[in-house]
Amino acid sequence: MPKMYVIQTGRTTWDDQTRVDSAPGAPLTESGQQDVQDVAKELASRAISIVYASAGQAEQETAQLVARALGAKVRVNKDLRELDYGLWQGLTREEIKRRQPSLYRQWTEAPASVRPPGGETLQEALERLGEAMRNILKRHRNGGALVVLRPVALGLVKCLLRRDGVESLWDNVNETSSLDVFEAGMNDLDGS
Repeated sequence: MPKMYVIQTGRTTWDDQTRVDSAPGAPLTESGQQDVQDVAKELASRAISIVYASAGQAEQETAQLVARALGAKVRVNKDLRELDYGLWQGLTREEIKRRQPSLYRQWTEAPASVRPPGGETLQEALERLGEAMRNILKRHRNGGALVVLRPVALGLVKCLLRRDGVESLWDNVNETSSLDVFEAGMNDLDGS
């Protein structure tokens, strides 16, 4: 079964400010860059020839750092982007909590039941990410691919692969850059 390598981006300036960011993203902090370089060292012995990431700033910075260390190519896949937070984009958690306390509480307690105003649901993001991961796996049946994701996108992919359901999202989200190795077949990404 092919192995799919998945890493989370390094911390961004918006992560440090507890701001939510989606498509355009924010730049990596110095510590975020160092975390990515540390993960790249862990990957050095693996046969990775291509790194996939969305066009977001943190994803691209992370992908470029890792690809440079591994001598790999970077490919953009727009469907690997972070959850679309809509009108929450750029707000801090405290600003969201103050402006929409009931919706924010629902988001923390039952995230699958919430659509951020103007954004996408977790189920919609899960389906988008699942399709993107299936397409990558089809192209790289023998392995050699690495995927870079933002924290919530990575949490959703973990939910999919572990068949946890989006209700367990917060159990699958890390605050720091991490390396996850999944031995995944097409059936592992079907969401059933």
